[in-house]
Amino acid sequence: MEKFLLGIDNGGSDIKCAIFSIDGKEISTSATQVKIETPKPGFTERDANEVWEANVKVIKEAIGKANIKSDDILAIGITAYGNGLVFVDENINPVYPAIVSTDDRASDYCRKFKEEDIERKIFPYTRQTTWSAQPAVLLPWFRDNDPDVLNKTRWILSMKDYIRYKLTNKLNGELTEASSTCLMNLDTKKYDPFIFETLGIKECIDKMPPVLNSTDIAGTITNEVSELTDLKEGTPVAAGYFDIDANALASGILNDKELCLIAGTWSINEFLIKDVAIDIDKKTNIATLSYVDGLYLMEDSTPTSASNFNWYIEKIIKEYNPTITNKEIYETCNKLVKEGKPEDSSVIFVPYLYASATHPNAHGAFLNITASDDAASLIRAIYEGVIFSSVHHVYNLKRPIESYEKAKLSGGVTNSEVWSQMMADALQIPIQTLDGTQIGAKGAVIGAGVAAGIFKDLEDGVKHMVHEGKVYTPNKSLANIYKLKYDKYEKALNALDDLAENIN
Repeated sequence: MEKFLLGIDNGGSDIKCAIFSIDGKEISTSATQVKIETPKPGFTERDANEVWEANVKVIKEAIGKANIKSDDILAIGITAYGNGLVFVDENINPVYPAIVSTDDRASDYCRKFKEEDIERKIFPYTRQTTWSAQPAVLLPWFRDNDPDVLNKTRWILSMKDYIRYKLTNKLNGELTEASSTCLMNLDTKKYDPFIFETLGIKECIDKMPPVLNSTDIAGTITNEVSELTDLKEGTPVAAGYFDIDANALASGILNDKELCLIAGTWSINEFLIKDVAIDIDKKTNIATLSYVDGLYLMEDSTPTSASNFNWYIEKIIKEYNPTITNKEIYETCNKLVKEGKPEDSSVIFVPYLYASATHPNAHGAFLNITASDDAASLIRAIYEGVIFSSVHHVYNLKRPIESYEKAKLSGGVTNSEVWSQMMADALQIPIQTLDGTQIGAKGAVIGAGVAAGIFKDLEDGVKHMVHEGKVYTPNKSLANIYKLKYDKYEKALNALDDLAENIN
């Protein structure tokens, strides 16, 4: 009888569940969304109870679609967006809406921590500078702006921690995600009192949950959850991964020879490395503890990727063509871009609709449009802007492009051969896509397979589960054309930064 693994991925856009065979075949998937509320500028929140209900829905749907017995699901893996917060009381009931990783309410605190050298003091322990949705930044914001939330809070959780608790009735954190909070000492792999005290939140350290290794069994499915989801009571649930780790693992990245690119809601760009700087003046990027013991994950990212194209589809194309299907839109857009030449269009699109990679107050823009430009010019500009966002982050990783053997690419960009080829041409390295659509969920179940003893280690799990797709070889004749276009893109970023500085 064939056996299966079930993965859950709570993303910033979609909440997904996927069932895989032990050899990595995607058996079924289900996805839904929970509305993100923006009660004030910079706030991005969801109702945590609604998120749990959405998880129940997609789990049950995925099992139903797979038409399998829940007894044949051997283990469950879980991943989710990192950082953000879920505040819960003693009974693990939310006391405030769940904060999503795109939240920007605390951006002024990042500037404050830089100006007051707080980042410098904690950097030797955290190996990280701050960003606005990190717990290290959000908790001081709540201390100053909404202390009643902290007073009501017994446990400070991530979304993954909260969903794992709902599945198992066991409360824990998990190492890869905890290491990204800027609250953990990466040498001791523990939350550090010095960091909490330096940030002025020393009372919060006792609100942090115990931290498990990613491939530990965190608990098992409860009877109540079994009745809600059709999962079998007692099925083991692994601690899981921060989604950037799950995606890299499912890309088969186990050493420092390959670059991992994820182009979906976020532009996530990362690689594994053995040593990282403990001197903030020598830092290259934010480092976290990775899924491979003894290696760090170096990452540079912002929500400046393919979701910007989704905005164009929903707000521009569908607004005036409500009966058109997404399939028709994608086919038409790909055709328009494929039929054109990169040198024929000078329109620049900066994909800052949801956040900026440079200045906190810079926003999205089309630049350099003339009367001769048409829809094809704008669509090509969006495709290129999303690609150039990845290029920008890859350069920020401060590692020579030629040091990578190839890049593994996942996310919405891979649904388009034209777009994937553009990534290879802009970066001038081979781009390897991956088989399957639910990469984060697959990474989660590789870890769950190790936790449950199905795979002997991560390398064995990757060997069974990860199957590569098409390779896109860079067109050398386009190297200089894309270099010149990227240089103009960088100048556009600088211009938007100047504008943001002067009009906000």
